[in-house]
Amino acid sequence: MTKTKKIIIFSVIVLFLVFLAYNIYNTSKEGTGSFSDFDVNSTANKNIKVEVVQEKGFIQNQEGGVTFFVKDKNGIEMNVVLGKELPPNINNSKTVTLTGHSHGDYFHATEVEPD
Repeated sequence: MTKTKKIIIFSVIVLFLVFLAYNIYNTSKEGTGSFSDFDVNSTANKNIKVEVVQEKGFIQNQEGGVTFFVKDKNGIEMNVVLGKELPPNINNSKTVTLTGHSHGDYFHATEVEPD
C-alpha cells in the first residue's frame, strides 16, 4: 500500500470519528426547544420540549400546584409553574414537553407531558 493511500484512509477515519463525536455530543439536545422562541408579551400557549433539571427538585405550593426547573437547548434554565399536580413518571423523565407561555422570569405551564 502506498503512502498516499494510507494518508487518505487515515483522513477518512479521522473525519468519521469527528463526525461521530459531534453527533453523540448533540444527541441529548436534539429536539429540544428554545425559550427565546417565546414572546413574553403573548399569553398564547405553545409547546416546547426541554430537559428537566432533576437536581433542583420539585416544590409543591399551597394551591396544589408545583414548581420545578428545566433547561432549553441553549442551556437557559427557567422556573416552571404548573397549577396542578405533576403527571406520574416525571421523576424518571430526562425531557418533558411543556404547554404554556413565558413570563420572562418563569414559564407558566398548563400541561406537562413526560417524554
